[in-house]
Amino acid sequence: MTSEHEHRRRAWLATFCALLVVAAFLAAKAARDAILLAQFSVESLPLFVGLSAVLAMPVIILAGKLMTRHGPHRLVPAMNALSAVAAVAEWMIIRDFPRFTAVLVFFHLNTAGAVLVSGFWSIINERFDVTTAKRHIGRIGMGATLGGIVGGIVAERTAAYLEPNAILLVLAVMQGASALLLWHLGRGAHRHDTAGTVSTWSALGGVARSHLLRKAGLVVVLTAIGAGALDYVFKFDIVHGGSRADLLRSLALFYTVTNIVTAVVQVVLCGPALTALGVPRTVATLPVTLTGFSVLALIMRVPFVATIARGGELVTRNSLYRAGYELLFAPLPPEQKRPTKVVLDVGADKLGDILSAQLVAAVLWIATDDRTGLFLFAAITGAVSMVIAFGIPRSYTQSLEDGLLEKANELPEPDVLAQEPWVSLTAMPAFGHPGESVPLRMRRPRRRARAVAPAPVVSTDIVVEMIRELRSSQPDEIAQALGYPLPVEAIPATIELVGSDNDEVARAAASALRSVAPRCTGALVDILLDRKRPEQLRRRMPAIIATGMPDLAVWGLWRGLDDPSFEVRYRCSVALSMIAGDTPLSSVTAEEVFERVRQELLVDRDEWKSRKIAIDTVIDPGDTDLDVGLAHVFRVLGLVLPAEPLRVALRAAKTDDPELRGMALEYLESILPPDVRAQLWPLLDEAAGEPRAPQPATPQRQQDLLAKLRATHPGLFARKAG
Repeated sequence: MTSEHEHRRRAWLATFCALLVVAAFLAAKAARDAILLAQFSVESLPLFVGLSAVLAMPVIILAGKLMTRHGPHRLVPAMNALSAVAAVAEWMIIRDFPRFTAVLVFFHLNTAGAVLVSGFWSIINERFDVTTAKRHIGRIGMGATLGGIVGGIVAERTAAYLEPNAILLVLAVMQGASALLLWHLGRGAHRHDTAGTVSTWSALGGVARSHLLRKAGLVVVLTAIGAGALDYVFKFDIVHGGSRADLLRSLALFYTVTNIVTAVVQVVLCGPALTALGVPRTVATLPVTLTGFSVLALIMRVPFVATIARGGELVTRNSLYRAGYELLFAPLPPEQKRPTKVVLDVGADKLGDILSAQLVAAVLWIATDDRTGLFLFAAITGAVSMVIAFGIPRSYTQSLEDGLLEKANELPEPDVLAQEPWVSLTAMPAFGHPGESVPLRMRRPRRRARAVAPAPVVSTDIVVEMIRELRSSQPDEIAQALGYPLPVEAIPATIELVGSDNDEVARAAASALRSVAPRCTGALVDILLDRKRPEQLRRRMPAIIATGMPDLAVWGLWRGLDDPSFEVRYRCSVALSMIAGDTPLSSVTAEEVFERVRQELLVDRDEWKSRKIAIDTVIDPGDTDLDVGLAHVFRVLGLVLPAEPLRVALRAAKTDDPELRGMALEYLESILPPDVRAQLWPLLDEAAGEPRAPQPATPQRQQDLLAKLRATHPGLFARKAG
């Protein structure tokens, strides 16, 4: 397992890389627009944007293929170096062929900039697992934001002190330095086998099939379309508000200011937003911002409203949205992540540029008021993308589930849950199509009421003799009585035998009761819930009750989770999970389950560690769980959440594989309430062998936790007090 010191060192290097890569990107962005608009009118901008996006598509396909084959740690530094050489060549010919070179520069920087930034984030995505990335993404994002400020200042100062075209030489130096730093960051990266890698065309098919990637791609395309409309109005104002000689300085100042604001947002909001909203909901901040500022521009007719709207969109895109978007790819394996990320990062963005160029031109031709038409167009595309983005969280959780289930075979044979009695549904056929494979979450076993066999008709004399034999202390007589069908009158005496210290007698009684459990489920539940009964008898009841009438059995076992004995509660959760399978119980709510889990976790750490389950040969088929506390908690959660992914997540969270562990923790974070995660995380860290800082004294720690839970969940304590 990589040490925390190594993670921090790598994160600082990534931060410096982010600063330099984004600085070069911002300087290139200002340079390409200034050089083009110095030679052509702003009305021709949609044409160049559309043509550039079309010409970029072959480059994107090639980059995706090379990214898959060689990995971003090799390809991206080489592409930075190649772009630097191209910038020098363009500087050398721009004086002789200004208009031709202006178009060449625009096409070069418009294509290379997006690919290089996407490639940098691909390196980050592969060098850090999702859990580690979330700890350091704020710092890396801040480096990117500072890079935007530096890039804007460099472009502005270049325009102030040097001739305008000199920005190409400055850009070449920045990209050359980026190539060196990125090569150093990529050293030591895991070399994934490329034998089974996914081609770019296959990646396109994967995007089309995946709910998560399809929705993410639509958000990228739609927000690019809306941003294109805002960008046209903004640049129209820039061109007509000053001289062409000041274009580079004006654009550089705009990008500098927006990146300063982005830095503030990064520091103040980015971390809390990821924590409060989660990864997928943070992505929705861009469509919300695009829609909001577009509507604001429609309402407020002030001189700089286009600048404010475009700036707000850029600030959100480069801070909140970027932090969430980069972590969306965590569930994908590296061989699929490489081409897919290029397709979505650059391909979908360029598709948005193509559509934006066409639609902006159409709006300019149709609308009587160009500004109103473009702002309305941006608001509509933003609203549509917002609706799509609100569906990403569910797709993200499903993608994590699928990723965990696909990784299940890679996990070591579990030593903690080796005899885990959860029902595994991986071999279950699809509905109506035997043998057809379907996603696990679609499989829904039906809990049907068990047929109740009629009670045998037995004479009174035989019943009396049977009860006498059952109440005798002779194992032979008891075995003889249990060899016959069990009449209703003999059930109470048989129940008492389940608590016998003679394992053979108890096992025979339990077997007899299982055969008649649908007829006596209520009586069995009464014994389970009667706390005056011996614990040995109560802990053996859940396995028998599980074979009774499902609805009544669930009712009783759920209330058995309140038993003061952990062994009884543990076996109640085992029985409930056997009844439920992978189908959430409809008779309990998620909040009720979470409250049960909170109560279960609200114990002293020493008591938690001391929890053991004695092997009971009457009801246990083999060894029980070694880590019984976590197994019990996860089984209870599986009553309202998908049980099989939870089981795999618990196994993955205990491994030393950072990718598997990160995916498991991210999945749990996406489905559990924050306070439950806060209680559960330290236990998972200890189970995985993670070193932890010294804890305060146990009583004080427990009092603090009690105070927090009392403040956030008073219902827990109100019910206990009642």
